[in-house]
Amino acid sequence: MAKASHYESRVVAIAPERMFDLVADVERYPEFLPLMREARIVHRAADAYETEQVLALGLLAYRFHSRTVLNRPHSINVTSADRGFRHFEICWSFTPVPAGGCHIAFTLDCEFRSPWLKPLGDVWAAQMALTTVNAFVMRAHVLNCASAS
Repeated sequence: MAKASHYESRVVAIAPERMFDLVADVERYPEFLPLMREARIVHRAADAYETEQVLALGLLAYRFHSRTVLNRPHSINVTSADRGFRHFEICWSFTPVPAGGCHIAFTLDCEFRSPWLKPLGDVWAAQMALTTVNAFVMRAHVLNCASAS
């Protein structure tokens, strides 16, 4: 099986509520998140939503559905029962720090069903894990600077 796991953490000078809101706003992902070509909410509930997403790596694209559970402002959990995955889970947590801002923790754990997806899965997971937290932190800084102007 093609399994990929990655953990990333960072302390940033951004309120946990603000980071939570940025991560929860999935339909804006294509504006700033590398590899995300499309993201559309197809069903919404009070503390969860289901999304159709398209990830792209070069000319290769993969469309899948996911379910996001929101625990504002503490955590966001994304799972997928899509047929292409044996297992797919992304966990975000946002913890206030004494000096202000928050500690962000990001965990990606996925396993593709198809052995022929292994090369794509390995590259995609590594690329996504390395760039995701940075992309959200940069987005938060850009939006904070824009609102301060």
